[in-house]
Amino acid sequence: MKNLHPSDQTSPDPAADTPLISGFSFARNTAKLGYPVVESIQSVLPICDEFVIALGKGDDDDTTREQILSINSPKIKIIGTEWKNAARLRGAIYIQQTNLAKEHCRGKWCLYLQADEVIHERYHATITEACRHFAGDLRVDG
Repeated sequence: MKNLHPSDQTSPDPAADTPLISGFSFARNTAKLGYPVVESIQSVLPICDEFVIALGKGDDDDTTREQILSINSPKIKIIGTEWKNAARLRGAIYIQQTNLAKEHCRGKWCLYLQADEVIHERYHATITEACRHFAGDLRVDG
C-alpha cells in the first residue's frame, strides 16, 4: 500500500467488504407509545446495508421488539439495552442510546433516524449517489 501524502484527497483502496450505509436508531416502548418505528426503519432499509437499533427493555405490555422483528430483514441488528434511571435526566439517555447504536455500525456512512422520522423514497437515489461519490474522499467524514 502506498503512503498517502497529506494533500491526497482520496483513499487508495476503500474496503470492499465494508457496508456503505448503516442506518441506526434507538427505541424503548415505541409501540406502546404509538411511534411509527417500523415505518421509520422500513423507510431507509432499501438503501441501508444494515440497520442497527439499540432497543431498551420496555414495559411488559410493549411489543416494540416483536414489531421490529416482524419486518423480517437480515439487515436489522437489535442491540438489547437497559435504561438506567439516572441517565434519563435531561435526555442523557437519548445521547447514550444513540451513541451505543452508532458504535455498532460498520458502514462507511451512518444514517440516523429517530423512531418518529422517515425518509421519503424519492430521496433514496440522492442519498446513495452522494455516499458513493464521497466514499473515498478523505475530506468527508461519513
